[in-house]
Amino acid sequence: MQPRSIMFVCQGNICRSPLAQALFEHLLQRRGVTARYKVDSTGVSSYHVGESADRRMRETAARHGITVNHRARAVTQRDLAQYDLILAMDRDNYAILQRKAQNQQQRSRIRMFRDFDPVANGAIDVPDPWYGGMNGFQNVYEIVERTCEALLDQLEGDSIS
Repeated sequence: MQPRSIMFVCQGNICRSPLAQALFEHLLQRRGVTARYKVDSTGVSSYHVGESADRRMRETAARHGITVNHRARAVTQRDLAQYDLILAMDRDNYAILQRKAQNQQQRSRIRMFRDFDPVANGAIDVPDPWYGGMNGFQNVYEIVERTCEALLDQLEGDSIS
């Protein structure tokens, strides 16, 4: 059986999506299901290609025992063609991904990350912490952690088509 492929996408691939990738991989390892999944993250822009994840995001994750070792990259047509589930961190990312998709099959794989947040209460976006202080990074960490947990629960329960 081929692993299910999941890609997390934010603006520059230096804050939200690399955190989601690291947290999701941590959860996979903790639950012993790593072999069932292929996980990556990208950005819709190429501003930060090759850069490490933002220092503040790495520090926030490290306080929770999560290591974010990632080099930013931009989403490609190949990514859109090969990933089973592409999760956008905000509406702008979602719209850009929808425009980049070459057909309906690709568009149908693109979802909002917070669709899986059990306490979103109508919130759609994971806020970009780039311009804020450390509290913003902690808030993003909490959103991403609980959403990754719920996402994996749904995937393992096979309730995501």
